[in-house]
Amino acid sequence: MIKFGLSVHLQTSALPVQSRLVNLSYKHVFFALINIGNWSNRLFCLIIFLMKPSRSTKAETIKFLTEAETKKLIGEISSKRDKAIFLLAYRHGLRASEVGLLQRNDFDDKQLRLNIHRLKGSLSGVHPLQADEVRILKSYLRTREDSLPYLFPSRKGAPISRAMLDVLIKGYGEKAKLPDDKRHFHVLKHSIATHLLDTGADIRFVQDWLGHANIQNTVIYAQISVGSRVQKAREHFQRMQKF
Repeated sequence: MIKFGLSVHLQTSALPVQSRLVNLSYKHVFFALINIGNWSNRLFCLIIFLMKPSRSTKAETIKFLTEAETKKLIGEISSKRDKAIFLLAYRHGLRASEVGLLQRNDFDDKQLRLNIHRLKGSLSGVHPLQADEVRILKSYLRTREDSLPYLFPSRKGAPISRAMLDVLIKGYGEKAKLPDDKRHFHVLKHSIATHLLDTGADIRFVQDWLGHANIQNTVIYAQISVGSRVQKAREHFQRMQKF
């Protein structure tokens, strides 16, 4: 059945031959490799597998802010609430939907920690807060006159929504003159991952910090981290002979 399916796909698709090959799923190729008895067909399927685009293709599509762009973005925010949102989302790699999950009691002002609630299979955890985060967060909370449990409520008294965060990132992104393709909230998570690796952070630490259950989701950032590559190159080439 799989052999027939491969044949039908390749014969009936209107796409160019190479596109027809790489559009086959890994699952189909795997089962074809172990089930097709003819060695020429197995070799054919192996070629298909090797022609599949690697995860680096995804890395090429990741957009992240430079450290200068990040500073410019947060510097454009005058609202105490919004500054706290963007700083925490950046530093802790929060998705827009995860910002809305934060409760006031998730902030431990004694231990200076924040309880992070992850979604989409990521791992939740307790994160330490840096001094500037605590200062900005406390400054924002002093403006609150309500008793709502949400750390970042909307004007309607509900948790701030993904839609509103999208409006905010686009507005502040325009003020900061960020490129259009970087005016998306998820760019903050991409940015902290890249910036941590640029400082030489161990990839396992970055995996834990972002709550990635699978390290492959973290490895993608290593492919675009220039600082990490430069540091490793310096370390390795210093131990090699000079000419």
